[in-house]
Amino acid sequence: MEAANKNSTDKVGRFSDAPRRIDLKAKVTGRAQFIEDLPDLPGTIYAAALLSPYSHARILSIDASEALAMPGVLGVVDREHLDGVNPRLKLGAHDHFKLPDDQDFVAIKKVRYDGDLVAVIAAEDLATAERALQKIHVEYEPLAPVFDAVEALAPGAPILHEERGTNLLLEDSLIWGDVEEGFRAADRVFEETYSSPSMFHHPMEPIGGCLMHYLNGEVNVWLPTASPMRDAGEFAHFLGLEAGKVRLRVPYVGGGFGSKIPTTAHYAVLLLTRRLQRPVRLVPSEEYSFRQNSRHAEVFKAKMGVKADGTITALDVELVVDTGAYTTGGATGLHNSVISAWGCYRIPNLRVRGRCAYTNKVPAGHTRATGKVQTTWGIECTIDSVARQVGMDPYAFRKKNVLLRGDYVCKGTPAMDTDYLDLMSEAIAGIGWDGKSDLAPEKKAASSSPWVRGRGMALSLRHGSMGGGRAYALVTMDARGVLTIQHNAAEIGQGTHNLFSVIASETLEIPQSQVRVGTPDTAVSLPFAGVSAQRTTMQMGNAVHNACKQLKQELFTLASQAKGGKPEEWRIIAGKLCWGEAAFSIADIVRCYGGSVVLKAVGYHSAPPMVKDSAFAGMDHWAPSGAALDLEVNRDTGELRILGYAIIADAGKAIHYPSAKAQTDGGAVMGFGHALFEETVYQDGQFQNGDPFQYRLPLMKDVPEDFYSSMLEKGDGPGPFGSKGMAQTSIVTVGPAIGNAVYDALGVRVRSLPITPEKILRAMGKI
Repeated sequence: MEAANKNSTDKVGRFSDAPRRIDLKAKVTGRAQFIEDLPDLPGTIYAAALLSPYSHARILSIDASEALAMPGVLGVVDREHLDGVNPRLKLGAHDHFKLPDDQDFVAIKKVRYDGDLVAVIAAEDLATAERALQKIHVEYEPLAPVFDAVEALAPGAPILHEERGTNLLLEDSLIWGDVEEGFRAADRVFEETYSSPSMFHHPMEPIGGCLMHYLNGEVNVWLPTASPMRDAGEFAHFLGLEAGKVRLRVPYVGGGFGSKIPTTAHYAVLLLTRRLQRPVRLVPSEEYSFRQNSRHAEVFKAKMGVKADGTITALDVELVVDTGAYTTGGATGLHNSVISAWGCYRIPNLRVRGRCAYTNKVPAGHTRATGKVQTTWGIECTIDSVARQVGMDPYAFRKKNVLLRGDYVCKGTPAMDTDYLDLMSEAIAGIGWDGKSDLAPEKKAASSSPWVRGRGMALSLRHGSMGGGRAYALVTMDARGVLTIQHNAAEIGQGTHNLFSVIASETLEIPQSQVRVGTPDTAVSLPFAGVSAQRTTMQMGNAVHNACKQLKQELFTLASQAKGGKPEEWRIIAGKLCWGEAAFSIADIVRCYGGSVVLKAVGYHSAPPMVKDSAFAGMDHWAPSGAALDLEVNRDTGELRILGYAIIADAGKAIHYPSAKAQTDGGAVMGFGHALFEETVYQDGQFQNGDPFQYRLPLMKDVPEDFYSSMLEKGDGPGPFGSKGMAQTSIVTVGPAIGNAVYDALGVRVRSLPITPEKILRAMGKI
């Protein structure tokens, strides 16, 4: 591990030199206010949600009269109490598909998953509201559920949405070259199948908390969300209000990973606050949270053609993606899977065909690396398996076929803008490995010890920021020289607001202590698509950078008018405005104008234009990573010991190194959960492990002590100072690296996540 330790030591100064995150003290001292910490507004009442206990059932009757008669109960929203509102949510739009809306915010005729919203009740206090739920009488007719997407597409499967007549939501594809000709040119053709289960985001803060108040035709909303502008617009549309009549503010957010979006109960709360004209608070439980969102389950089936020298000639992939009970993130999950199923390799002939199906599971939405965890698991295990079957070392096979800097990728995308050879070499050095594998692991069977060692590696490729329109930021500076940044990008733990502070400090050459970062508030109309899809550093970072550059020029103009010289002759040095030998504070210059000057600039960043007929429309760069892993497997029990792990992400330029590294570390830890433990279990017609006591997350002991993470920094990204998006790159490589290392150790391949001792023993034929 000498190489890893040396590299880690070389970069330790990046931590000691970097300023602390601006939100650090508030969070570690407990002063940060999350949604449940916000004080009640005068007259606040509480809401509680009634969820379906069935995965699939018709609602024969619902009677809330007994609940409404209870002292302290103020109102209910169910299919009988909708205030004339159309319950069908208008959330099915997608850039690439025109999909029908299929979800009511409260169940009308059927419930389609264990957790579907049936009613929301409001009362003077939370205890009363929760007791009242027990007095709502619902008569159900249970129906047969289907929990597997492949089974859902088979003839005779229970149909979730009868009006559609099928459980097929949509299809998507990506094709170039001639796949059949590519297979004819191959010396050998291999077929591989891998699967991934549905999972839960599991942020520390429960999902669905809110505080809403309708008064005088306007709504004030406090909501932990990743996309305040989008959500405010959807709430306004739901109530038939002008967009400006809904003001949404975002407090501190206790993690998201894609889960912090409006839930169906939020729309019921909107109706209750409008009906009752009082503030309404919703306080969700963990069990409730598990039933609001999930990651897509997926089946990945690949057919790969290879020449005798290891050159890939063709790849044909079939995907089946599980969207759960409703469309929600189905279109995005399928599309992201399709455009990532080929990995990061030069494949002259490609065909990827995907189908997305309904099942009676918690609806799947956007999750950190949406659609990429599943396909990276599939393609990286396929690459490893094919390499070994043709008699090549998987490292050498990757070096032969991986995309190189400057390579053409496909229509509508930038050329490859990373160096995979560097990522691979640093990753294997990070665990003290030369990348060579034992191509005959059966030789290890001669060892007397039950513990067998194996090493594996994996690469990832995802598009950088894509779409989102234009992002805006407003910067103002007062007479003291203090800069304030206004924006609508939520801080969900990733360091967004600190990022803006660093960008402003660097651009204006002022101390970070002179920068204030506002919290999202849609009353300041600054559109931004939201802190998702790895777009924040690129889009909002560039918007802040642009605004600060404009304000800097305005300062130079004011200074030249007040003190002489031309604007281009002025500089900012250590927070002072300098012209030749003369230096003035910013306050000195502003005072020259008697306080009448308002220093203000609006910056923006526009995503690249959408390229017609391109599956990658509107992307601006690539976001890759490389990983290597060292483990031991007990061939008698199937137990794993992770000895070492190394992850390298291409950050372009880490603007705030500790935050960027924490993103890399955190993604890897989340990846260990997905690789070894996490799955939502459905059987006997029910969601079986939808609570924090049964759903297994990784613990500190599950993360290897020998853990090396780093970033490739060549300043070659399109973001501020050469940065790239990198928040989602490290999560996807853990699973395939472990799977490949298990094969290296035992010569057997586990083909479904999570990788458990039972599955290892089954692969070995021992159970």
